[in-house]
Amino acid sequence: MFDTILKLGRDGDEQALMRLYDLCCNAVYNASYNIVLNEQDAEEIAHDAILAAFSLLRDFNGNEACFIAWVKKIAVNKSIDKYRHDSRRPMQVDVDEFKEKTDDDDDETYSIEQVKAALSGLPEGYRIVITLRLLEEMEYEDIANTLNINESSVRSQYSRGIAKLKEVLRVEF
Repeated sequence: MFDTILKLGRDGDEQALMRLYDLCCNAVYNASYNIVLNEQDAEEIAHDAILAAFSLLRDFNGNEACFIAWVKKIAVNKSIDKYRHDSRRPMQVDVDEFKEKTDDDDDETYSIEQVKAALSGLPEGYRIVITLRLLEEMEYEDIANTLNINESSVRSQYSRGIAKLKEVLRVEF
């Protein structure tokens, strides 16, 4: 079924393109929103990412899950570009600003809403690295290449960001 929709979409069939859009729009929007934290920007980025994917449909070879992942990757890159453009500052975070927690009492559980709220309150560098690693399941090397920072910086930001996230969750929830 997906192969048929993809073939029709490549031929410019509007109904097929709408089905492809519907197939990935929520996942693409969520991936963008988790980075930019702004509904309008996330909607615009998701729309632009899907249109960019449509313009490259002839080059795509894969199944439905690969298609969604492919469009999400386009959206993640566009979201990071938007972040860079808006912030006009480097992605690095002064890691000495936060003390590293060493206690391992992580038996508490939190709702998705609680984690998202706590994540949104983190410094942007931490938030973006954690989002790319946990939500988008990117490898450290890929995150480093995407953000143009050292892989060791990504690992450090991730580790310290997770510690800060746990700290925020324990205090606020």
